[in-house]
Amino acid sequence: MNRLAGEIQTQINAGRRTIERSLGDVKDMEMPEVPPAVVAAGVVAAVVGLGIVGWLVFRSRRGRSIAQRLQDAIPGPVRDLPTGFQARVRRAK
Repeated sequence: MNRLAGEIQTQINAGRRTIERSLGDVKDMEMPEVPPAVVAAGVVAAVVGLGIVGWLVFRSRRGRSIAQRLQDAIPGPVRDLPTGFQARVRRAK
């Protein structure tokens, strides 16, 4: 069993050395810095996008006015009649 434990310990040590080398490589890597203007543009774009989505949700959830409901209830051909003809139809009633 002693030999098996020694082999396991050797593999563990080799793994640790590999991880330490990898961490050293990561620390040596240079991360590109993002200019503040790009960050600000991203924040502005996100705020504008959220505003548009919020406005669309507001518009879809808002109830229609009585005038809108009445106009939607009138059939399209009657609504599209010329103004003079509409007046004559109203007088005929």
